[in-house]
Amino acid sequence: MTEGALIGARLALMIDLALLMGLPLFWWTMGMAGRKSLLALLAVGGVALSALWLLASAAAMTGTPITSPDWASAQILLTMTPIGPVLAVRGAALLVAIAALLLPGGTRWALLPAAVATGTLAWTGHAGATEDMAGTLHRAADVAHIWAAAGWIGALAMLLCAVTRLRAGDNARPVATMLARFSLMGSLVVATLVVSGAVNVAMIVGLAQVPALLGSLYGWLLGAKLALFGLMLGLAAANRWWLTPALESGTTPQRAMMHLRLSLLVESSAAVAIIGLVAWLGTLDPMA
Repeated sequence: MTEGALIGARLALMIDLALLMGLPLFWWTMGMAGRKSLLALLAVGGVALSALWLLASAAAMTGTPITSPDWASAQILLTMTPIGPVLAVRGAALLVAIAALLLPGGTRWALLPAAVATGTLAWTGHAGATEDMAGTLHRAADVAHIWAAAGWIGALAMLLCAVTRLRAGDNARPVATMLARFSLMGSLVVATLVVSGAVNVAMIVGLAQVPALLGSLYGWLLGAKLALFGLMLGLAAANRWWLTPALESGTTPQRAMMHLRLSLLVESSAAVAIIGLVAWLGTLDPMA
């Protein structure tokens, strides 16, 4: 029960912070005007979900239900572990993001503090426990991994929203243009995810211990994550090389749009499942 609450809190927090960074990044890349109210809601949600995650962590540490918060354990986590400074940096970044939204062009100004807040997730997983120079490299790779994932998730959210709003007879070329313009960013995102993911596995498990993962829960969950990532890559490639040209040519726009909706829905579902697996993996000992 307590472990499930911790995984759920991690999942919700990761999705919230990924959208907080990914949406303004996509808007900036596309030259679009964003919704300040949505980002403000996500920033406030980041504060609330961080508090929930802290209570869930304290509950998991003591084995008590989250419905009866262990305030003493939460205080220990805040004052005697790195969690306190991490949450302080995240909270400050979220407040700066909210303040930035009050400025003209605020969605762009909010991108930097949103990236800082999202990057703090690297200090609450396995990377946060790695020490010395190896720890610095591990956390740098994890931050790059998180940022790349956030960029992909933000793009998926916007593209899925765009295709859902289209009706029969609407011009689908703007959606095709968005897909085409995202292709370069998408290539950078995938390359970053592959390289940083390989570094993370090497740092967490060690290359010599990779075969031992086959017999562990951690290994099976990691394999499921990689399988879902492969599915997302396949769907993204189909979107770019098959569905986007079909929309641009206008030969079979309705059929292509139907396939695109389904593809983006499956890809988004896979992304949420991957985040859920990451939330679970972060609570496990890789070699247990």
